[in-house]
Amino acid sequence: MYKSLILFFFFLASVLNCVGQGTMRGKITDSNGETLIGVSVVLKNNKGIGTITDFDGNYSLTISETIPTTILISYVGFQSYEEVVHLNDGQVLIKNIILKSSSLQMKEFEITAKSIKSRDYYVEKLKKNSATTLDYISSESMKKTGDANIVNAVSRVSGVSTNNDFITVRGIGDRYIKTSVNGSIIPTLDPFTNNIKLDLIPSSLVDNVIVTKTASPDLPGDWSGAYISVETKDYPDVLTVNVESTFGYNSKSTFKEVISSKRSKTDWFGFDSGFRNHNHNDFNAALINPSQYQEFVALGLKPYFNSLGVDQNNWSEGTSVGESYFKLGLVQLGLLAPALINDPVAFSDAKSEYNSGNYKSQAFAQLNSSVPETGKSFPNNWNTTTRKAPLNFSQSFSIGNQVDFFKKTLGYIIGFKYGRTTQYDSNSTENRLKFDGGLSSALQQRISKENNGWSGLVNLAFKLNPNNGVSVLFMPNLNGINKVRNSVDKREASTYVWTNSQYYEQRKQLIYQLKSDHYLPGLKLKMTFNASYTDGKSSAPDFKNLQYYEDPISKTYQIGGSIGDGIHRYYRYLNDNLFDSRFTTEFPLKSKPGADRKLKIGTSYQYNNKKSDQYDYSLNFGPYSTLQLQSQNIDEFLNLNNFNIHSYTDIYGQTFNTIDTYYTSNLTPANHTFGNSKIYAAFVMTDYTINQRIRLSGGVRAEKAEIYTDVTEFDSLGYASGDLRRNYNSSLPAANPGVLDELSFLPSLNIIYKIKPSDEAPINLRLNYYRSLARPGIRELSDVANFDYDLRKFVFGNSDLKMVNINNYDIRTELYLNETDNFSVSAFYKDFKNHIELVQSVGFTWENVDKSNVKGIELEAKMALFKGFELLTNVTLISSNTKFVRTRMEINNSIKEFYPLDTVSRPMFGQAPYVVNTILSYKNDSTGIMCTLSYNVQGPRLVVASDVKEIPDVYELPRHLLDFKITKSVGKYLFINIAVKDFLNTSARRSYKTTGWSVDYDKFTYGTTYNLGISFKL
Repeated sequence: MYKSLILFFFFLASVLNCVGQGTMRGKITDSNGETLIGVSVVLKNNKGIGTITDFDGNYSLTISETIPTTILISYVGFQSYEEVVHLNDGQVLIKNIILKSSSLQMKEFEITAKSIKSRDYYVEKLKKNSATTLDYISSESMKKTGDANIVNAVSRVSGVSTNNDFITVRGIGDRYIKTSVNGSIIPTLDPFTNNIKLDLIPSSLVDNVIVTKTASPDLPGDWSGAYISVETKDYPDVLTVNVESTFGYNSKSTFKEVISSKRSKTDWFGFDSGFRNHNHNDFNAALINPSQYQEFVALGLKPYFNSLGVDQNNWSEGTSVGESYFKLGLVQLGLLAPALINDPVAFSDAKSEYNSGNYKSQAFAQLNSSVPETGKSFPNNWNTTTRKAPLNFSQSFSIGNQVDFFKKTLGYIIGFKYGRTTQYDSNSTENRLKFDGGLSSALQQRISKENNGWSGLVNLAFKLNPNNGVSVLFMPNLNGINKVRNSVDKREASTYVWTNSQYYEQRKQLIYQLKSDHYLPGLKLKMTFNASYTDGKSSAPDFKNLQYYEDPISKTYQIGGSIGDGIHRYYRYLNDNLFDSRFTTEFPLKSKPGADRKLKIGTSYQYNNKKSDQYDYSLNFGPYSTLQLQSQNIDEFLNLNNFNIHSYTDIYGQTFNTIDTYYTSNLTPANHTFGNSKIYAAFVMTDYTINQRIRLSGGVRAEKAEIYTDVTEFDSLGYASGDLRRNYNSSLPAANPGVLDELSFLPSLNIIYKIKPSDEAPINLRLNYYRSLARPGIRELSDVANFDYDLRKFVFGNSDLKMVNINNYDIRTELYLNETDNFSVSAFYKDFKNHIELVQSVGFTWENVDKSNVKGIELEAKMALFKGFELLTNVTLISSNTKFVRTRMEINNSIKEFYPLDTVSRPMFGQAPYVVNTILSYKNDSTGIMCTLSYNVQGPRLVVASDVKEIPDVYELPRHLLDFKITKSVGKYLFINIAVKDFLNTSARRSYKTTGWSVDYDKFTYGTTYNLGISFKL
C-alpha cells in the first residue's frame, strides 16, 4: 500500500514541479541576520541571466544549462560571492547565503541549508539577532515532544506555565498575555477571560511560536508577560507532502465504559448539528397561579374591563378595589346577580361556584394552552449515559510548493488536521468549604471530557515582481468539547445529594488574513500592510444541571422543590468578531555594511465587536406532582407526557387544572448584552547600531482605546448610568454601562551590548525598559452575570474597573558557544498599578488592586552532551506580591454582610513560584532513530482568589509531567513513532490553602496515553 502511495506522490511531484530546467533559490542576509534587498544574482559567464533579491531577501534563479556553471552574487558594501552549481532537469537547489561586509577581512562565506522556519536553527538565529528579548518553540521541537496543540508546546518555553488551556508567562497571565496569529490579534471566544485557549490551533499547522518578553513600539502595548505570535506554516521552496495518522490508547478511558450524554450526529466532527439547540422565541411561560385579571381575560372579559379603564396594573388583587373588580367579573359571567353584588352570601356562593366549576379550570387551560407544547419542545435528555470510549485519533495532511503562475511565482500550502480525544476519571473528588470552615460539599464524581475538532490552512503568496508581493491566508478552526459530570455527596448518612451536569461548548474561528509587501528601490523604502478578520463564535447550547436527593435506606429519590441548585437548562451564545490592521514603513538611516540603522513608523487600527445572549430555564413541578422516584431513571420520571395539563380533585371535591411538569424562564434584559472596542495606535521607532558592540532599539507608541458595553435593551431605551430602571434584579448589582476612554503613551528602550562581537559565538547583554498597560475586557466591564461550569458559580462584571499601568524592567545575558550550545540568564521586575484579579466573595467578580509587583530570574541552557544527545533545560524562579483589602463576613438575620477587615499581601493570581522544563533528545542518523524524554513541573499557584477572610484561597499543586517519544524512519519517506504522554499518571490537584493542603478543591486523574503515529513525508 505504501509503495503505491509513494508512487502516487512522485507522480504528483512531477506534475506540480517545473521540469526541463533547474532552479536555485534561497535567502541572502548580512551577518546580523538582516535581509539584503536588491542583491544581484547572475550567471558569471552570461550576466544577462540573473535576478535580484526581493523585500524579504529571497531570490529565485532559473538555470537552463545542463553543465556546471558559476553563480556570481554581489552587493554594494559587501564582498562578492561565487559558487559553481550543477543542476539536473527539474532540480531545485536551496542556498541561503550570508554576505560578509567588504570592510572586514574575508575568511569564509557561510552557506547553510534552506532557512526552514519550522527548524530550531532558524528561530535561534532570529532570537540571537532580535532587538527584543524572546524565546520560542519550533515545529521541530514540537515533533520531538509529541505535543498535539499549542498549549502543550508553549509550556516548554522558559517562564511559561499553563492553567488548563490558558497560558501564564513569568507568573502573570490572562490580560497580561497577548496572542496573535502571524502577528494579528484574534478574539478570545470566552466570556470569563481575556486569554485565548490555544488548544484550538493544532501544532501540525504551525512553523513556530515566538514568545516575545520585552516590548517594541511596533507591537501592541496592552501586555506585560508576553506577546505570543503563532506563526502558521509557510509555503516551501520545493514540493512537500506530509501525511500523518496517530492512534492513542488512554489507560483510564479507551475501550472502557465512560460517562457521557446523548450526542448529536455531528459531535464527532466538532460541532452540534442542532440537537442541543432550542428556538427561544417560541417559549411560552406557564401561569400556574394566574391572577384574577388574567383569568377573566382568558374568559373573554378583556373588552369589558378595558371599557372601565382596568388592566393588570390597577387591579390591585387582595384589596377592596380588586374585590370590587372581581365582583363585576362574576356579574359578567352570570354567576352573580347585579342586584346582589353587595350581598356577602351571594358573593361567597358565586365565588365558590367560580372556583369549583369549569370557569377557573377553563381559564387555566386557555392561559396555558401552549405550555405543554413548549415543555415538549425541550428534549428529555436529563439522564447521563455511558459509551465505550474509542481510541484517540488524529489525522493531518499538508501539501505545499512554488509554481509558475502567469509567469510569476505562486507559493502555496494547504493543510488539514482532525483530532478526537476522550479523558475520563471514575474517581474524581471535589470539596467546597463553608464560611465557618466546615464542608458545604464533599463530592465523589465521575467526570469525562470528549474533544473533537478540526483545523485547516490555505496560504497563498503571489510575487508580482521582486519588489511587490501579496499573500492571503484562510484558517478555519472548529472545536466541540463535551463535559459530563455525575457526583454524589454522602456527608450526611441519612441523605445523599446527587448532581448531574452536562455541558457542551462549541467554538468556531474563521481567520482571514491579507499581507502586502512593497519596496521602492529609489528611496530604499519598505512598506508592509497587514489586515486580519476573525469571525468567532462560541456557544454552550443546553448546559444542564440537575440535583436530587437519595434516601440510602429506602433507596428512594426525591426531585424538585427547593432541592439544592434546582434543575436548570442554560444556553449561552457569544459572537466575537475582530478586525486588526496595521501599516508600517521602514527606511534606512545613514548606515554602513554590518551596521544596520533604520527608522520605522506605522499605524494600526483594531475593532472588536461582541454580542452575548444567554437563557436560563428552570424545570418546575405542579402542586400535585409526585416527586418521589423509585429509581435513578430521570428520563422516565421526566417523560414528556408529564408536560400536559391534568385535572385533579382535592379532598373537598373541588376539581383543578394544573401541569405536572413545566418550565419557567429567567427572563431579564441583562441576559442580552453587546460591546465594542476601538483601538487606534501610531508609533515611531529606530533600530540603530552605534558601533560593533552597541545597538539601540526603541521609540514610543501612542494608543487610544474606546470601549463601550451595555445591556442591549437599556442602551436602546437610553437609560443613563445610575438609572433606577437598571436594577433589574433586587439581589443582583444594577447593570450600568461599562465605559473606557483612554489615551496612553508607551515608551520603550532596548540596549544590546555585544560583550563578544562574534558572528558564530557571540555574548550579548540585553537591557530593556518598557511601559505597558492592560485594559479590562468588554465582558469584565459588563455588570451582568454568567454561570461558569467549572466554578459552578455566577461571575459578575464590574463597570468601575480601571485600566492597569505597568513598568517593566528586564536584563538578559546570552552566551553562544557554537551552533548547538548556548546559555542565558534573565532577571525581570514588573510594577503594576490597578492590577485586575478575579476574586471570590459570595460569587466571583473582577476588582482592581492598587499595588502589585512580580520579579524573577530565568535560566536556560541548550547543549550537545555527546554524540547524538542534546539537552534543553530552563528554570524560572518567580516571586510576586499583591496587596488588597480583605473583608470579613457577618450573618445578621440570615443575611450575609461583608465589612473591610485589613490589608493583606499574597501572590498574584496565576503565578507559579517556579517552572522547570527539561528535554533530553537523542538522534542517530544512520539508524533513523530519534528519542525524546521531556519533563515539566510548575510550583503551587493561586487559581481561585478570595477577598473574604473566612474563605481560603485555592492553589493548583505541582504536577510532575514526564513524556517520552521515539521515532524510527522506514526507508526514505515513511516514519513510525511511539509516544507516551503523562508517563507518571499524575493527578491534577487544586487545594485550599490550609495546613498541609489537606482539603482538595478538586482532583482529577486522567491516565497515561500511548500514541502510535505513522507518517509519510515527501
